[in-house]
Amino acid sequence: MTNVAVVHRPAESRWEAMSGEEVVGHLSYDTIGSTVDLHHTLVDPAHRNKGVADKLVEEAVREIRAEKMHLRPTCSYVRAWMEQHPEHQDLLEPSLLPEDQDEAGQGGSAKDEAGPAQPSS
Repeated sequence: MTNVAVVHRPAESRWEAMSGEEVVGHLSYDTIGSTVDLHHTLVDPAHRNKGVADKLVEEAVREIRAEKMHLRPTCSYVRAWMEQHPEHQDLLEPSLLPEDQDEAGQGGSAKDEAGPAQPSS
């Protein structure tokens, strides 16, 4: 894994992965009420497949939990990460929980038309 530090930059609505002074990745979000919509993960090509995206999502989830907020995984990487980490399902905004979707007659979980992305950081 690349040695990176994750820094939250609320003014820019993103978490940044820093390697020294260089930004090597980021996870962008919007806040809507008590829900954080994680909508875009980007890692510099030279730093991919080294755990950077995973570290970004882990830090975002940790902070969202600490702030007692909900999470909306709009980003396909974050959606796939959440599927692989069921211990964090309680953070999903209520309308995304399987039991709420079943009650609404929607069934299943929301996925991209091409299927879920595989987390590869």
